[in-house]
Amino acid sequence: MKFFFTIAFIFSAAVVYGQQANNYIQQGNDAYRKNEFDAAVENYKNALRKDPDNSIARFNLANALQKQNETKEAKKNYDEVIEKTGINSLKAESNYNKGLAFIKEKDLLQAITSFKQSLKENPNDDDTRENLQKALNELKKQQQQNQPQNKNQPKQNPKKQKQPPLNKDMMQQKFNELRNQEKQLQQKLQNKSGGIQPEKDW
Repeated sequence: MKFFFTIAFIFSAAVVYGQQANNYIQQGNDAYRKNEFDAAVENYKNALRKDPDNSIARFNLANALQKQNETKEAKKNYDEVIEKTGINSLKAESNYNKGLAFIKEKDLLQAITSFKQSLKENPNDDDTRENLQKALNELKKQQQQNQPQNKNQPKQNPKKQKQPPLNKDMMQQKFNELRNQEKQLQQKLQNKSGGIQPEKDW
């Protein structure tokens, strides 16, 4: 099942946070376009040193990290953008990209959660909707494959649990109970045959 791995990216700093930070972001974007992700990461980090609250720099840093398969670090930065930015589109794209990071890590449940969050912020995003559907289908398929194994295991275990091991005392007790029942039954039969005539068979 193929997912869309198009990472949402913001090339221009929409809000002016400071000239120096913007220069670093621009240099990072240039490096990113050339697939020079090490240089891009360094420039975005420099922008964040100048302006730690710059959501554009942090978002683009997360994207560059994800391109280097550093998904754990990328997710941390996406989380920070989601927590601090007031821009809904940036939150949506951060959740979408975070979902892609979870897909790479084969964590479908977390990916589904991220895609759902992204759609809350931007309900019209077709890529997100399609990836969400694919993740749900993949999860369902995995659960169906695992189900037969799960069904067989519990069936075997309860049987073992229902039959407690018989020890000597318990066996002796059962034997005594059966002997007493037999004695009582014989006494009843003797009483019946002694003083009472048997009933007719119909």
